[in-house]
Amino acid sequence: MQNRVNLTEERIKALKPNQDGEVVLWDTEVRGFGVRCWPSGRKLFILLYRANGGGRKAPQRRMTLGEVGSVRLADARIAARKYVGQIAGGLDPQNQRKEALRRDAARLDRAIDAYEKHLQGRHVVNTVHIVSLLRRELLGPLGKVDVQTIDRQSVADQITKLEERKKPGAAQDLRSKSATFLNWCVNRGLLQANPLGGWRRDRTTRAQFTSRKGRAIPEAEIKSIWRGCTAVSAPYGDYVRILLLLGQRRKETALMKRADLNFAESVWTIPGTQTKNGREHRVPLPPFALAILQRQKKWAGCDYVFAGAGGNAMTGWSKRQPDLVKKCGVKFHLHDCRRTFRSGLTAVGTEEEVAELMLNHTREELLETYDREPRWKERVEAAKKWALYIARIVDGIAVKELAAQEIA
Repeated sequence: MQNRVNLTEERIKALKPNQDGEVVLWDTEVRGFGVRCWPSGRKLFILLYRANGGGRKAPQRRMTLGEVGSVRLADARIAARKYVGQIAGGLDPQNQRKEALRRDAARLDRAIDAYEKHLQGRHVVNTVHIVSLLRRELLGPLGKVDVQTIDRQSVADQITKLEERKKPGAAQDLRSKSATFLNWCVNRGLLQANPLGGWRRDRTTRAQFTSRKGRAIPEAEIKSIWRGCTAVSAPYGDYVRILLLLGQRRKETALMKRADLNFAESVWTIPGTQTKNGREHRVPLPPFALAILQRQKKWAGCDYVFAGAGGNAMTGWSKRQPDLVKKCGVKFHLHDCRRTFRSGLTAVGTEEEVAELMLNHTREELLETYDREPRWKERVEAAKKWALYIARIVDGIAVKELAAQEIA
């Protein structure tokens, strides 16, 4: 090492940059400790050492101890002596520093925070749901642990607890969301390997498949449900009727706003921020549905069509749905309305591709990439046919009258 001097504050201050390259002053008190001056005039305290306990064959490394002006010479020299002692004991301070930074970033709560920013940056629609699930079902029971300590058993235990609480949907949601999160941790270098890699849920047996939940509601029950909708508190009855008529998802329909409705063009536009696949979805409104939407009561300062208490979005499914089931005498789930709609489209002769477009289902990758035809005319026609089908069942509007409205 050339330029070895007894480093002092005055000598460091007097050190001038060299436009042809860096200048280094090495300290005589601590071997390997010095001040590095860049051509820009920036000065850093550094430590030059050989890793793996020293020796001429060991790789030479240089680590920064702080910037002159922000760190005092005395403090930098103390830090250098500490690291020299660690090196003599066979440790590598740079590796230790990197590991400390990794552990800090890999703490579960901070990793989830960073993952949230990643999802927001990619405009993932369900970011709030995904992050709240991870915080509630992983961070809550596991605590602020290093993600390296998360193994398959710890996640499996949380999934089992959800299944024991009769929440199979939430259990599967946690399985898929945590696997994706841990993959992200691997890609960021916070984790060596995903402990959930290769984990698959059990295949559905024939008995489970035949006893699966959900069904298409038969005509007689549709009529009973439609009449029962009159007996429940507003606006829940009409909300369920719209689910049957339009077949959109429960939450998307509950968040319907007047600003999203174009009565003149008979279109409901669901923003991409509310759809499951994150893409804007246009829904044709047949006259039957238009009549129901137009009669909804308006509340001052509230844009929701089916407003709940205080002008907020409608909630309280656990009370509203059992009341409707009791009054109509038909046991059904709200998602059955969507299944009924999809089955009904087939019944009235709608092409499969058009029916799937009406449900806003994601298509195969190549079709999604190259076929951008919305098939809007066919979707409008299919919506009218399904509305007529429902009208015939419930006798809500005379078929001739409805047909006349459509022609007009």
